Amino acid sequence: MRRVVVILMFCAGISVFQPGPANAFTPAVVSSVGKAILKYFGKQGGEQATEYLTRKGGKEIMERVVTTATRQGGDEAVEQVAKLTGKYGPDALAAFDNTPSLLPLLRTLDDLPPAEVKMALTRLAAGKSGRELAEAIAVHGGAALRMELKHPGVGLFFVRGFGDDGVELASKMTTDQAIVIARHADDIGKLPVTQKAGVVGMLKGNTQQMVKFVGRFVEENPGKTLFTVAATTVILAEPERILGGDEIVFDAEGNPVLISKSGFADRAMEASGEVAAHVSVNYLRPVYLTVMAVAGVFFVVWASLKYWAFRKMKAIAKLGK
Repeated sequence: MRRVVVILMFCAGISVFQPGPANAFTPAVVSSVGKAILKYFGKQGGEQATEYLTRKGGKEIMERVVTTATRQGGDEAVEQVAKLTGKYGPDALAAFDNTPSLLPLLRTLDDLPPAEVKMALTRLAAGKSGRELAEAIAVHGGAALRMELKHPGVGLFFVRGFGDDGVELASKMTTDQAIVIARHADDIGKLPVTQKAGVVGMLKGNTQQMVKFVGRFVEENPGKTLFTVAATTVILAEPERILGGDEIVFDAEGNPVLISKSGFADRAMEASGEVAAHVSVNYLRPVYLTVMAVAGVFFVVWASLKYWAFRKMKAIAKLGK
């Protein structure tokens, strides 16, 4: 109980050390966040709460978060911070400390299913990547966070590379598809505006075919960059062929070239031809040669018999004279 009192007194007294009125906030407001920390660690966790607040920078984090919340949203924002901190603990404070604009984040968290809130706060608390995600939320709204939760580790690439189009694009993909395209998101994002719009349009309208095309390219051209200006020019010039299974290769000078791949019908005809050739060489030809040999022997015998019969008849005719 003594530790509880010490913590609450500590929290209430933080404002005394603020450097100026711009960062000032009331002890009651700070105390609400301090109580939330104590609530998270539980009645038996006063020692853990004290350690967090005094030895792990918790005091400074709490001061910064409360200052930001007070400045951006007043007591209502601070109470929402306190509520989430009481439920999710230091991860929540770290996430809020990592967020330059709290109000869009708080609104987004309000809209999330409860099961996803903890995951979101953990993701936002993750240093530089968490801050990038928080900045994306401030610009693109809650959709940026939902995409990152749907495609962990890659959703942010879509937002960063494609902006609002990336949110729509990622929402149409499975995580496996998103991983394939995310590897190229930065390259696509650096293309000229017209080319970038063209590629994004193909990805939106023909997601499955484009993912397969990109996957084949990576498999057959390790270490090569697909979405250069030159290669993208070829892709956008022949979208039907790209979507139909044709592929990009590089000639001896390193220039991208579009080549045709046999379709199902072509492969079937080719396979049929190979089977026919095999049967002809290995089965029909020997039979044909055997038949021709037998026919040849038969003709020779037949001709010999005819000749012998002709000679015999001629000899008989002479005797008759």
